[in-house]
Amino acid sequence: MSQRFVKDFEPGIRTRAFIGLVRFGAFHRSGTSLSLTAGRLGNMCGRFTLKTDPKAIASQFKVSSIAILEGRIADLTAPAISVGQIAAELFQPNFNVAPTHQIPAIVSQGDETLLAAFTWGLVPNWAKDPAIGSRMINARSETAAEKPSFRSALAKRRCIVPADGWYEWQGSPGKKTPYYFSAVNDSVIGFAGIYESWKSPDGQLLWTTAILTQDARSDFSYIHDRMPVLLSPELQDTWLKSPTSPLNAVLEAAISVEIQAWEVSAAVGNVRNNSADLITNQTLF
Repeated sequence: MSQRFVKDFEPGIRTRAFIGLVRFGAFHRSGTSLSLTAGRLGNMCGRFTLKTDPKAIASQFKVSSIAILEGRIADLTAPAISVGQIAAELFQPNFNVAPTHQIPAIVSQGDETLLAAFTWGLVPNWAKDPAIGSRMINARSETAAEKPSFRSALAKRRCIVPADGWYEWQGSPGKKTPYYFSAVNDSVIGFAGIYESWKSPDGQLLWTTAILTQDARSDFSYIHDRMPVLLSPELQDTWLKSPTSPLNAVLEAAISVEIQAWEVSAAVGNVRNNSADLITNQTLF
Protein backbone atom coordinates (compact mmCIF):
# COMPACT_ATOMS: atom_id res chain seq x y z
CA MET A 1 0.00 0.00 0.00
CA SER A 2 1.41 3.40 -0.96
CA GLN A 3 0.89 6.69 0.82
CA ARG A 4 1.29 10.33 -0.12
CA PHE A 5 0.55 13.71 1.40
CA VAL A 6 -2.41 15.53 -0.06
CA LYS A 7 -3.55 19.11 0.50
CA ASP A 8 -6.13 19.41 3.25
CA PHE A 9 -8.80 22.08 3.52
CA GLU A 10 -7.46 24.45 6.13
CA PRO A 11 -4.34 26.51 5.37
CA GLY A 12 -1.28 25.07 7.02
CA ILE A 13 -2.86 21.70 7.80
CA ARG A 14 -1.97 18.55 5.88
CA THR A 15 -3.24 15.02 6.12
CA ARG A 16 -2.27 11.61 4.77
CA ALA A 17 -4.32 9.77 2.18
CA PHE A 18 -3.73 6.07 1.66
CA ILE A 19 -4.19 4.40 -1.69
CA GLY A 20 -5.11 0.74 -1.69
CA LEU A 21 -7.73 -1.74 -0.56
CA VAL A 22 -9.70 -0.33 2.37
CA ARG A 23 -12.88 -0.86 4.36
CA PHE A 24 -14.70 2.30 5.43
CA GLY A 25 -16.54 1.48 8.64
CA ALA A 26 -20.14 0.91 7.65
CA PHE A 27 -19.41 0.75 3.92
CA HIS A 28 -17.53 -1.86 1.93
CA ARG A 29 -15.98 -1.72 -1.49
CA SER A 30 -13.34 -3.59 -3.39
CA GLY A 31 -10.69 -1.92 -5.50
CA THR A 32 -8.56 1.17 -5.27
CA SER A 33 -9.80 3.95 -3.04
CA LEU A 34 -8.70 6.76 -0.78
CA SER A 35 -9.03 7.00 2.97
CA LEU A 36 -8.62 10.14 5.07
CA THR A 37 -7.00 9.14 8.33
CA ALA A 38 -6.56 12.42 10.16
CA GLY A 39 -6.81 16.17 9.75
CA ARG A 40 -8.96 19.24 10.08
CA LEU A 41 -11.03 21.11 7.57
CA GLY A 42 -11.72 24.77 6.98
CA ASN A 43 -12.46 26.63 3.81
CA MET A 44 -14.66 24.40 1.63
CA CYS A 45 -18.03 22.63 1.89
CA GLY A 46 -16.25 19.58 3.19
CA ARG A 47 -17.97 17.97 6.16
CA PHE A 48 -21.53 16.77 6.60
CA THR A 49 -23.73 14.41 8.62
CA LEU A 50 -25.82 11.43 7.64
CA LYS A 51 -27.80 9.77 10.40
CA THR A 52 -31.09 8.88 8.70
CA ASP A 53 -31.86 5.21 8.04
CA PRO A 54 -31.30 4.18 4.39
CA LYS A 55 -34.91 3.01 4.06
CA ALA A 56 -36.14 6.46 5.05
CA ILE A 57 -33.73 7.99 2.55
CA ALA A 58 -35.03 5.58 -0.10
CA SER A 59 -38.62 6.59 0.65
CA GLN A 60 -37.91 10.34 0.49
CA PHE A 61 -35.91 10.18 -2.75
CA LYS A 62 -38.00 7.44 -4.42
CA VAL A 63 -35.13 4.96 -4.53
CA SER A 64 -36.15 1.56 -5.91
CA SER A 65 -32.97 -0.46 -5.22
CA ILE A 66 -29.77 -0.35 -3.16
CA ALA A 67 -26.40 -1.78 -4.23
CA ILE A 68 -25.49 -4.35 -1.56
CA LEU A 69 -22.34 -6.40 -0.95
CA GLU A 70 -21.77 -8.49 2.19
CA GLY A 71 -24.74 -6.82 3.87
CA ARG A 72 -23.49 -3.26 3.32
CA ILE A 73 -24.10 -0.51 0.79
CA ALA A 74 -21.59 -1.00 -2.01
CA ASP A 75 -20.60 0.58 -5.32
CA LEU A 76 -22.34 0.23 -8.66
CA THR A 77 -20.60 -3.05 -9.52
CA ALA A 78 -22.49 -4.80 -6.69
CA PRO A 79 -25.91 -6.46 -7.10
CA ALA A 80 -28.91 -4.13 -6.74
CA ILE A 81 -31.46 -5.33 -4.18
CA SER A 82 -35.04 -4.07 -4.05
CA VAL A 83 -35.60 -1.73 -1.10
CA GLY A 84 -38.53 -3.87 0.02
CA GLN A 85 -36.24 -6.88 0.46
CA ILE A 86 -33.74 -5.13 2.72
CA ALA A 87 -34.07 -5.69 6.44
CA ALA A 88 -30.53 -5.31 7.81
CA GLU A 89 -29.02 -2.08 9.11
CA LEU A 90 -26.81 -0.89 6.26
CA PHE A 91 -24.74 1.78 7.97
CA GLN A 92 -24.22 3.51 11.29
CA PRO A 93 -25.05 7.22 11.74
CA ASN A 94 -22.09 9.42 10.78
CA PHE A 95 -21.83 12.86 12.35
CA ASN A 96 -18.50 13.72 10.73
CA VAL A 97 -18.43 12.62 7.11
CA ALA A 98 -15.12 13.79 5.63
CA PRO A 99 -13.49 13.94 2.19
CA THR A 100 -12.41 10.58 0.73
CA HIS A 101 -14.87 8.70 2.96
CA GLN A 102 -17.31 6.33 1.31
CA ILE A 103 -20.70 8.03 1.08
CA PRO A 104 -24.07 6.96 -0.33
CA ALA A 105 -25.43 8.72 -3.40
CA ILE A 106 -28.51 8.31 -5.55
CA VAL A 107 -28.25 7.74 -9.30
CA SER A 108 -30.52 6.88 -12.19
CA GLN A 109 -29.67 3.60 -13.93
CA GLY A 110 -32.07 2.82 -16.74
CA ASP A 111 -35.54 2.52 -15.18
CA GLU A 112 -34.14 2.31 -11.64
CA THR A 113 -33.30 4.95 -9.07
CA LEU A 114 -30.45 3.38 -7.17
CA LEU A 115 -28.60 4.10 -3.90
CA ALA A 116 -24.91 3.11 -3.99
CA ALA A 117 -21.58 3.93 -2.32
CA PHE A 118 -19.04 6.36 -3.78
CA THR A 119 -15.71 7.73 -2.62
CA TRP A 120 -16.07 11.45 -1.87
CA GLY A 121 -13.59 13.20 -4.15
CA LEU A 122 -14.10 12.93 -7.90
CA VAL A 123 -11.46 11.11 -9.97
CA PRO A 124 -11.90 11.76 -13.71
CA ASN A 125 -11.68 8.63 -15.86
CA TRP A 126 -8.59 10.07 -17.61
CA ALA A 127 -6.65 10.68 -14.37
CA LYS A 128 -3.30 8.92 -13.99
CA ASP A 129 -3.39 8.96 -10.19
CA PRO A 130 -6.55 8.59 -8.03
CA ALA A 131 -4.99 10.89 -5.41
CA ILE A 132 -6.35 13.77 -7.50
CA GLY A 133 -9.75 13.02 -5.98
CA SER A 134 -8.77 14.40 -2.58
CA ARG A 135 -8.62 17.86 -4.20
CA MET A 136 -11.96 17.57 -5.98
CA ILE A 137 -14.62 17.05 -3.34
CA ASN A 138 -16.47 20.12 -4.63
CA ALA A 139 -17.28 21.46 -8.08
CA ARG A 140 -18.12 25.14 -8.42
CA SER A 141 -21.50 25.44 -10.15
CA GLU A 142 -20.34 28.60 -11.95
CA THR A 143 -17.55 26.79 -13.83
CA ALA A 144 -18.30 23.04 -13.68
CA ALA A 145 -19.63 22.95 -17.26
CA GLU A 146 -16.28 24.32 -18.53
CA LYS A 147 -13.79 22.33 -16.44
CA PRO A 148 -12.37 19.15 -18.05
CA SER A 149 -12.56 17.40 -14.68
CA PHE A 150 -16.31 18.00 -14.26
CA ARG A 151 -18.03 18.84 -17.55
CA SER A 152 -18.65 15.28 -18.76
CA ALA A 153 -20.05 14.18 -15.41
CA LEU A 154 -22.28 17.26 -15.20
CA ALA A 155 -23.70 16.49 -18.62
CA LYS A 156 -24.14 12.73 -18.22
CA ARG A 157 -23.56 11.47 -14.66
CA ARG A 158 -25.45 13.45 -12.04
CA CYS A 159 -26.35 12.16 -8.60
CA ILE A 160 -27.93 13.21 -5.32
CA VAL A 161 -25.87 13.07 -2.13
CA PRO A 162 -28.24 12.74 0.87
CA ALA A 163 -27.29 14.53 4.09
CA ASP A 164 -28.95 15.51 7.34
CA GLY A 165 -26.84 18.65 7.45
CA TRP A 166 -23.39 20.09 6.84
CA TYR A 167 -20.69 22.14 8.57
CA GLU A 168 -19.06 25.42 7.61
CA TRP A 169 -16.31 27.37 9.38
CA GLN A 170 -16.45 31.09 10.12
CA GLY A 171 -13.33 33.15 10.67
CA SER A 172 -9.68 33.21 9.65
CA PRO A 173 -7.11 30.38 9.72
CA GLY A 174 -6.21 29.49 13.28
CA LYS A 175 -9.38 31.06 14.71
CA LYS A 176 -12.37 29.36 13.13
CA THR A 177 -15.83 28.72 14.55
CA PRO A 178 -17.81 25.78 13.11
CA TYR A 179 -21.53 26.08 12.33
CA TYR A 180 -24.00 23.34 11.49
CA PHE A 181 -26.60 23.79 8.74
CA SER A 182 -29.75 21.69 8.33
CA ALA A 183 -33.24 21.85 6.85
CA VAL A 184 -35.76 23.81 8.92
CA ASN A 185 -38.18 20.86 8.76
CA ASP A 186 -35.39 18.38 9.69
CA SER A 187 -35.85 16.47 6.44
CA VAL A 188 -32.90 14.91 4.62
CA ILE A 189 -31.24 17.38 2.27
CA GLY A 190 -30.25 16.42 -1.27
CA PHE A 191 -26.93 17.89 -2.45
CA ALA A 192 -26.53 18.18 -6.21
CA GLY A 193 -23.65 15.88 -7.12
CA ILE A 194 -21.81 14.40 -10.07
CA TYR A 195 -20.00 11.07 -10.33
CA GLU A 196 -17.35 9.21 -12.30
CA SER A 197 -15.73 5.78 -12.56
CA TRP A 198 -11.95 5.29 -12.75
CA LYS A 199 -10.22 2.04 -13.69
CA SER A 200 -7.00 1.08 -11.92
CA PRO A 201 -4.16 -0.67 -13.79
CA ASP A 202 -5.37 -4.02 -12.41
CA GLY A 203 -8.89 -3.42 -13.73
CA GLN A 204 -10.64 -2.48 -10.47
CA LEU A 205 -13.26 0.27 -10.74
CA LEU A 206 -13.30 3.21 -8.34
CA TRP A 207 -16.60 5.12 -8.22
CA THR A 208 -16.25 8.70 -7.00
CA THR A 209 -18.39 11.79 -6.53
CA ALA A 210 -18.19 15.55 -6.01
CA ILE A 211 -20.72 17.98 -4.53
CA LEU A 212 -21.63 21.13 -6.45
CA THR A 213 -21.32 24.44 -4.62
CA GLN A 214 -22.61 27.97 -5.11
CA ASP A 215 -22.42 31.38 -3.44
CA ALA A 216 -23.86 31.34 0.07
CA ARG A 217 -27.25 32.91 0.65
CA SER A 218 -27.00 36.49 1.86
CA ASP A 219 -28.42 35.70 5.29
CA PHE A 220 -25.69 33.09 5.90
CA SER A 221 -22.75 34.62 4.04
CA TYR A 222 -21.38 36.06 7.30
CA ILE A 223 -20.53 32.47 8.22
CA HIS A 224 -19.06 31.29 4.91
CA ASP A 225 -19.11 32.53 1.33
CA ARG A 226 -19.96 29.14 -0.24
CA MET A 227 -22.56 26.43 0.30
CA PRO A 228 -23.65 23.17 -1.37
CA VAL A 229 -26.21 23.34 -4.17
CA LEU A 230 -29.45 22.11 -2.58
CA LEU A 231 -31.98 20.24 -4.69
CA SER A 232 -35.61 21.25 -4.31
CA PRO A 233 -37.88 18.16 -4.11
CA GLU A 234 -39.63 18.92 -7.40
CA LEU A 235 -36.35 18.94 -9.35
CA GLN A 236 -34.66 15.89 -7.85
CA ASP A 237 -35.93 13.53 -10.53
CA THR A 238 -35.05 16.05 -13.25
CA TRP A 239 -31.51 16.37 -11.89
CA LEU A 240 -31.00 12.63 -12.20
CA LYS A 241 -32.71 11.96 -15.52
CA SER A 242 -32.63 15.05 -17.73
CA PRO A 243 -30.72 14.42 -21.01
CA THR A 244 -29.09 17.85 -20.59
CA SER A 245 -27.86 19.55 -17.45
CA PRO A 246 -30.71 21.30 -15.59
CA LEU A 247 -28.23 23.18 -13.37
CA ASN A 248 -29.63 26.66 -14.01
CA ALA A 249 -33.14 25.58 -13.02
CA VAL A 250 -31.77 23.80 -9.94
CA LEU A 251 -29.89 26.93 -8.84
CA GLU A 252 -32.98 29.09 -9.24
CA ALA A 253 -35.11 26.69 -7.18
CA ALA A 254 -32.52 26.04 -4.45
CA ILE A 255 -33.67 29.02 -2.40
CA SER A 256 -36.95 27.18 -1.74
CA VAL A 257 -35.09 24.71 0.52
CA GLU A 258 -35.33 26.41 3.90
CA ILE A 259 -32.26 26.01 6.10
CA GLN A 260 -31.10 26.98 9.57
CA ALA A 261 -27.66 27.21 11.20
CA TRP A 262 -26.14 27.30 14.67
CA GLU A 263 -22.71 27.28 16.26
CA VAL A 264 -21.30 23.87 17.20
CA SER A 265 -18.28 22.46 19.00
CA ALA A 266 -14.77 22.84 17.58
CA ALA A 267 -14.43 19.08 18.12
CA VAL A 268 -15.89 18.56 14.64
CA GLY A 269 -12.57 19.76 13.23
CA ASN A 270 -11.01 16.39 14.08
CA VAL A 271 -12.30 13.60 11.84
CA ARG A 272 -11.76 11.08 14.65
CA ASN A 273 -14.63 12.67 16.59
CA ASN A 274 -17.96 11.22 15.56
CA SER A 275 -20.98 11.54 17.86
CA ALA A 276 -24.30 13.35 18.10
CA ASP A 277 -22.67 15.88 20.44
CA LEU A 278 -20.97 17.44 17.41
CA ILE A 279 -24.22 19.03 16.21
CA THR A 280 -25.33 20.33 19.62
CA ASN A 281 -26.15 24.05 19.56
CA GLN A 282 -23.36 25.71 21.57
CA THR A 283 -25.32 28.94 22.07
CA LEU A 284 -27.68 27.08 24.43
CA PHE A 285 -24.94 26.75 27.07
